[in-house]
Amino acid sequence: MKRILAILGIIAIFAAVLALVICTVTGASSGTILALLVCLIILPVLCYGLMLFAKLKSRKNEDHTGPEQ
Repeated sequence: MKRILAILGIIAIFAAVLALVICTVTGASSGTILALLVCLIILPVLCYGLMLFAKLKSRKNEDHTGPEQ
């Protein structure tokens, strides 16, 4: 499952880069180019932060419950 999501993420990033290049060459509005840049920079950082938070949260829950005896 993780591998499929990783491949989809790479395809999405590649598509956003391609769209950014096409929009830049064709002279799209600055709002469109800025939105694509946000998708390329801010969204992956937010996803990484959410995954890090979820990992830390799950570790904290395991520490509180402890192993069953």
